[in-house]
Amino acid sequence: MPTRRDIRRSSRFTRRRRWPKVLAFLGLFLAAALLTAYALSQSDASGAPPPAATPPAAAEPAATQPLAEKVPQIDILGDSYVAGSAEGGKGAENWTKVVGSRFYDQGTRVELNVMALPGSGYMARGNTDLVFRETATLRLRPTADVVVVFGSRNDGRQTPEAMYKAARSLYSDIHDIAPQAKVVVVGPVWVNGAVPSFITANNAEMKQAAADEGIPYIDALSEGWLAGANEGLIGLDGIHPTDEGHAYLAAKLFPFIEELLPEPAPLD
Repeated sequence: MPTRRDIRRSSRFTRRRRWPKVLAFLGLFLAAALLTAYALSQSDASGAPPPAATPPAAAEPAATQPLAEKVPQIDILGDSYVAGSAEGGKGAENWTKVVGSRFYDQGTRVELNVMALPGSGYMARGNTDLVFRETATLRLRPTADVVVVFGSRNDGRQTPEAMYKAARSLYSDIHDIAPQAKVVVVGPVWVNGAVPSFITANNAEMKQAAADEGIPYIDALSEGWLAGANEGLIGLDGIHPTDEGHAYLAAKLFPFIEELLPEPAPLD
């Protein structure tokens, strides 16, 4: 029969044998926990891309606005026959304004750009100290639909070569500045049948230059504008048109401009 001392000894021995097992178990548990944590950390840091973001909905295209209809543009370049004078053609009585009003009366709109140079011409420098070509460079609109060149009787005696070159250069510049424009040239006007020879010579060179540029030319000398029976349309100075003379010029020029003009914009 075991004594009490034997029992105590046996109990101590048993406890000593259990500790290695407990420690081993704890070691395994700790190792398993560490492995699990490592695996989870590797999963989070795997670099797998996050789910693709849903792209924003495409913006609805803006409603297309109708383009505003372009109002036809008429540019007019000339001397005092365009500007008006003390004899007539000021304000609403000027032939350019009469032409504009006639379009308006027909229910259409036009935009006028009047470049009037009293005393000037292709080579002559008048009140503005500019010739026609210089003014066209400064003021002609690139968007013009029709360009009218009127005159001039101011150029005086010129050589045929100089007159031709001045006219051809102006017409070429107009084509360059306003390539879509249709151009018409009106030659110099004389108030009676006694036309000076230098005016006739200048007129011939302008006409030839216009033909070489493919531009229609209105030969006002050969057609007798404001001459002969129309002398009453000229003022007391014997040179410039009266208000009636400007109405006469408007009636002459309106059909030419109307024919060249694109479809006018209707009035609102």
